[in-house]
Amino acid sequence: MLSARGALPQPHRQPHPITPPNHSRIPSLDGLRALAVLVVFVGHGRTDQGQWPGYAGVTVFFFLSGFLITTLLRRELENTGTVSLRRFYLRRTFRILPATYFAIALSLALAAIGAVPSSVSGWGVLAEVLNYTNYYIVANGYQSLPPETSQMWSLAVEEQYYLVVPVALLLAYRLGAPRRWVGWSLVTLALLTAVWRIKLGMSGAGFDRLYFSTDTRIDSILWGAAFALLLNPVMGDVSRIGRRAQRWISRHLAGIAIGATATFVVTAAIPMLSFRLSIATTLQCISLVPIFWFLITRPSSAIGRFLNSRPLVRLGVLSFSFYLLHKMVLAVVTPLFDAPIVTDALSLAGSIAAAQLVFWAVERPFTRLRARLERKFLP
Repeated sequence: MLSARGALPQPHRQPHPITPPNHSRIPSLDGLRALAVLVVFVGHGRTDQGQWPGYAGVTVFFFLSGFLITTLLRRELENTGTVSLRRFYLRRTFRILPATYFAIALSLALAAIGAVPSSVSGWGVLAEVLNYTNYYIVANGYQSLPPETSQMWSLAVEEQYYLVVPVALLLAYRLGAPRRWVGWSLVTLALLTAVWRIKLGMSGAGFDRLYFSTDTRIDSILWGAAFALLLNPVMGDVSRIGRRAQRWISRHLAGIAIGATATFVVTAAIPMLSFRLSIATTLQCISLVPIFWFLITRPSSAIGRFLNSRPLVRLGVLSFSFYLLHKMVLAVVTPLFDAPIVTDALSLAGSIAAAQLVFWAVERPFTRLRARLERKFLP
C-alpha cells in the first residue's frame, strides 16, 4: 500500500513539447491512488467471487510509492548534495506508524468486544507492529493473521524498502555513480526479481512465498524508482532526450498511454494464477511508465480532469487510512446483511467515513507534530 502523498517538488523547467507540471502537487496521482484503492476494495468485498484482480491495485501502490519517494530523495540529493536520513525516517515514521498502530489497536478492540470473529495472535500483532507481516504470513500462512489486518503485508514490503533506499542512493551519490547508471541498475534488479520469482514458482514455491515476500514483490517498487531516476517528467528529464524524440513522444504519447492502459487491464484481468505470480506485475509496471508520464504532463486531458476531480483527489488523500480500515468495516457490516452488493455499498461508505475520521484525528495531528519536531531539531 502506497503511503507517500502525491506531493512532488517543482522541477527546473525548460520549454519543450512535453511539459512537466508547473505546480508542486499532482492531483491526478491522488486520483490514481483512489482508483487503485477502490480496485483493492472490490477484490476484498463480498460481491467479488475471487476473480477480481485486486492485486493490480497493490501493484499501482508499489510503483507509485517507488516513484514518489525516489523523486523526493533525488531532488534532495541534487539540491543539497546529501540526504538527511534523520529527516527522511522522521517523516516516514510520523506518516505511517500513527495510523497503522491506531488500526492495529482498533482491530484488537473489535475482537475483544466480539464485533469481528477473529482470534488475535500475540505474535501476529508483533509482526504488524514491527512491519514484518509479509514474512510472518510466509512462515505461518495467510490465515495466521486476522483478515481485518492481513492487508498490512504490503506496508511491510514498503517499509523494508524504505530502510534501504535512502542509504543506497546516498552511498551511490557519494561514490560518484551516475544517476542513469543507478537507474538502470534498478531496472536490472527488477528484472532479476521477476526471474527469481519465476524460478521459485517452477521449484514448487507456494502462493504465500511468491506473493507476499519482499524479495518477490520488490520489483514493482523498483520499477517506479527507476522511472524516477531515468526519465522523470517531474524533474525535467525529458528535455535531455533531444528535440526530435521529444516531438515524436509529444505526438504519440496519448496513443502510447492508451495502449499501455489496455496492456495493464488485460494483464490484470487474466485469471491464470501462474501468470499473475510470474510476469503479470512486470508487464503492468512497464505499462505504468507511459501512463504516469501522460498523467503528469497532460493534466488537462479528459482522463487528467477525471482524476483531478475533487471526489477522487479526496479519496486519494484518504487512501492510506481507507486501506488500513476497509477490511474491518467489511467484517463488521457483513453479518448484518445477506445481499453482498448491499454489504459492499455500505462498507464502502463506512470505510470512507472511517478514513476521514482517522485522517482528522490521527494523521493530521501527527503531521503537525512532525513539522514542529523538524523545525525544532532538524533546522
